[in-house]
Amino acid sequence: METIQLEAFQTPLHGAKILYALPQRYGQQQQHPPWSEWIHRLREPFRKAIRVSTKLLPLAASVVPAYDATFHPKDGQDWTLILTYITYAPKPLLVTIEDLSIPDGLWQKLPAHTTLLHITSHPVIRLQPYDAIFFAPMDDDHVTYRETAHRILQAAYRATYTLAQHKEILQELRMAKAGLAWTRVDEKAQGALYWYDPVAASHDGFPPHHLSELFQCLAEQFKPRGD
Repeated sequence: METIQLEAFQTPLHGAKILYALPQRYGQQQQHPPWSEWIHRLREPFRKAIRVSTKLLPLAASVVPAYDATFHPKDGQDWTLILTYITYAPKPLLVTIEDLSIPDGLWQKLPAHTTLLHITSHPVIRLQPYDAIFFAPMDDDHVTYRETAHRILQAAYRATYTLAQHKEILQELRMAKAGLAWTRVDEKAQGALYWYDPVAASHDGFPPHHLSELFQCLAEQFKPRGD
């Protein structure tokens, strides 16, 4: 069996399409990769950042200091509005999509100079658009999640990636409390595997812009129908 040597993830992901595949059961305090180290470019900062989500609070609050707009889509018409915003928003643009399936139409029309971060616990069938895929650190009891990660990597990385190799890598990462990542950015056709150190996603002491967003979402939910 071929041994796969992993290095620390340090690849710049500004302008990339990124998937963070979460386990089906995860807490709001779930750790996440240190996105800010990889997606921001000092000489080319994001001019706008938007969040598309079913959640009241961001799953990765530290990605940007604040979002310029938040969308909670319920149907295809809402996604059309979101795509219109993405199309005409100043670039570079950051789009964070949380726990939602991305319509094919958005992939087909996503403009250049857009960094897309997709954080979801839902099954992802179409993996071709993603330039990088991250997985949360796995414990021994994450059997289903471990198998899901293996299937994803067989599709995105290489079909010959065996379950034995996968388990060996995860055992080493578990001891280091690290996460697993794949990317094709600046790599050969099949891409490469890496490890990363997760950071805590704490919401203790909400900053004012998150509180404002929370109250706005609550107001929309309790607004009388027909207004």
